[in-house]
Amino acid sequence: MRDQRTLFITSFHPLIMRNILATPVLDELLEKNVRVVVFAPEKTKFYFEWEFGSRGVIVESVSRAPTWQDRLFRYFSLAALNTRALAIKRKTELDGRGTWLAPILGRSRILRAFVRILERRLMPRNRFSDFFEKYQPTAVFVTDVQSANDVRLLHEAKARGIPAVGMVRSWDNLTSKGFIRVIPDMLLVNNDVVREEAVRLHDVPADRIRVVGIPHYDAYITNRRSSREEFFKRISGDPAKRLIVFAPTGDRYLAENTVDLDVVAILREYAPHDCQILVRLPPHDHVASLETLASDDRVIIERPAPPYATVNPRKVEFDFEMDRHLADTLAHASLVISGPSTIAIDAAVFDTPIILTAFDGFAARPYRESVRRYFDYEHHQPILASGGARVARTVAEFRQYLKEYLANPELDRAGRKKIVATECWRIDGRSSHRVAEALLAAMGHRGEKSA
Repeated sequence: MRDQRTLFITSFHPLIMRNILATPVLDELLEKNVRVVVFAPEKTKFYFEWEFGSRGVIVESVSRAPTWQDRLFRYFSLAALNTRALAIKRKTELDGRGTWLAPILGRSRILRAFVRILERRLMPRNRFSDFFEKYQPTAVFVTDVQSANDVRLLHEAKARGIPAVGMVRSWDNLTSKGFIRVIPDMLLVNNDVVREEAVRLHDVPADRIRVVGIPHYDAYITNRRSSREEFFKRISGDPAKRLIVFAPTGDRYLAENTVDLDVVAILREYAPHDCQILVRLPPHDHVASLETLASDDRVIIERPAPPYATVNPRKVEFDFEMDRHLADTLAHASLVISGPSTIAIDAAVFDTPIILTAFDGFAARPYRESVRRYFDYEHHQPILASGGARVARTVAEFRQYLKEYLANPELDRAGRKKIVATECWRIDGRSSHRVAEALLAAMGHRGEKSA
């Protein structure tokens, strides 16, 4: 055990289970005799122990209570990005915070470097220090480089001279979640779009970045999909009917959300009668107007959740079975309808037609309260430019696109391929391997060179 390498992995966001831990990344590490210590939220530590304890993975948890230093440098982080997405957010959920500072920090690499130095000197080093003493890690892997606890772990690793690998969790993070407060020794990103943002907006040296693809899509192309009969039995649906999947925007993004209920009403009225409508509630949000609806022969209401799920959907880990079910859903869908969500990329992987709802149902909302604003964020622009998804900005457009896609699902196929090429980089079943290889390299392992 003396020569065994130890890797710390963070999992403080519910999607890290889907992104990393439920992929072959963990298997490859364990096969190389790496001792893995996963840091998870206190409230779901029991689930991680149940899921991974039998495989020799150690699970630890830490407090997520923010200090004044966390709040201060989070403020600076948000102010240091002068992007369209954050300009919109400052006028909405951020209540103007950082508006005056953004043009200054956002344009000055020197000032951003100064803020990073100041944070390094002021940030307390008590959250992970005992774990470093206890396990003596060879390297750390922060799976969400902008998360508060991941930042804390990066600070500790840097102070101790421990190699640190970071990863950008999702496609929108580098333009809407604040600047990278601690630049890791190696940064893993899903595609070239995010790579360019890391260099241009976050001062990350290009030679520290590795493009790896999207690990959880490996299973989308390598695993067997459920048969149509199996899948429709699971959702209590009719396999003889076409399936329209609706992924609502959710109450977290829309105050007094009537939009999602309006979309369901439109689908009930205008979708052909040989179609069933699966309303797939967001796993980490509430949709109060839809959660009281009961399934019937026309509409199926589904909340994806594992058996341990609590009343708080934001505490649910998006595990392998949930992701497998999503893949089955998209594979058997004739059409996917969504608000501003990554499910547009998921659907494109399966070449399933996509309609994005950029209208406010039957209501007229001011821009700052409208779903329209989300489609002006930077991360949506490659999707809109691809021609692979129809963007419905009115009820009339929505009805038109609904009719056209159901009549001809091959429409915009070239655009969907462009979405996959842009957002996924490579769909070759080896993204997990590229992540594992990068982590092993950080720990001093020399293996085959990744494709």
